[in-house]
Amino acid sequence: MKRTNKTIYRIAHLSDTHISPEYNRHNVGKLRSLLAFVVDEGYDHIVLTGDITGQGEDRDFRSVRRLLKYFGLLDYERLSVTIGNHDIFGGVHRAEDLFSFKTHCRTVNYADKLKAFEQAFKETLPKKAYPSQEVFPFVKIVGPAALVGMNSVSKFHAVFNPFGSNGQILPEQIQAAETILRHPTVNGLKKILLIHHHFNKYQPLADSIAKKLYHKFEGQTLKLHGRKWIAETFGKIGVDAVLHGHTHVDEIYGTSGVLYSSTALDSIRAKSDTGRNEESLAFNELAIDGDGEIEIRRRPLVGMPKGSSYIREKNHRMSR
Repeated sequence: MKRTNKTIYRIAHLSDTHISPEYNRHNVGKLRSLLAFVVDEGYDHIVLTGDITGQGEDRDFRSVRRLLKYFGLLDYERLSVTIGNHDIFGGVHRAEDLFSFKTHCRTVNYADKLKAFEQAFKETLPKKAYPSQEVFPFVKIVGPAALVGMNSVSKFHAVFNPFGSNGQILPEQIQAAETILRHPTVNGLKKILLIHHHFNKYQPLADSIAKKLYHKFEGQTLKLHGRKWIAETFGKIGVDAVLHGHTHVDEIYGTSGVLYSSTALDSIRAKSDTGRNEESLAFNELAIDGDGEIEIRRRPLVGMPKGSSYIREKNHRMSR
């Protein structure tokens, strides 16, 4: 059969925008530039995979909403979001806050933060059958894809999640996602999971001993518990691609037969063909063509050639 190789649907993957009028004002301008580019390029859908805000405060969500509204993106058909640890617990912005942050995380009302996130992005989320129903996992059918949003943010635990940044996906959420993906309504669609926590190794480039020690410590608070088992499960239940953030490491990779896209607004490392850091604003693009293939590649705004890093894999599961 002759291949068409024609892209029929494009998704722009953004993550870890950390919008906070108090701490990250420069990020508003960066996100505005990214969104302007993505909208101008005519992407079919945009995905934000968590840590959308810096502190998970009402003012942060209002700032994000104003920006999304300006570009007409507070729309079910145009935007999908999932939650990150900063959207619940916030983060540390000053060295002196590090010692009190564990106490802060302990006092966060996890359920209330989930509700605040849901309210902030209500136009983009599916309607719930019952008010008490959990928003995650959810499924959205957009074009040739079934997007499944999941919550990987673990609740506070003095040992396993003392700083609110480690991740966990409860078995019941995995089972619910499996039920969704096996439903007849998603047969023949690309099955794409939206999640915040990562499946790649946290190995940022560091040019000094101090930075290496810092990243080693940080790596202990950037974990997804049960990562290997979860990745294997995704492969078994027919997931085609996973879009995530969290590590601020830009990377496109594959594991257990599944494609993974990792990105962030501010990256501490980006893998390029030359192996050098990429400092320009960029995002990841997921393209679906008429032959049932997914291509994921980096899309820079400035500073490097288009498509400088990509993975393309044929996926036979879609022909079942």
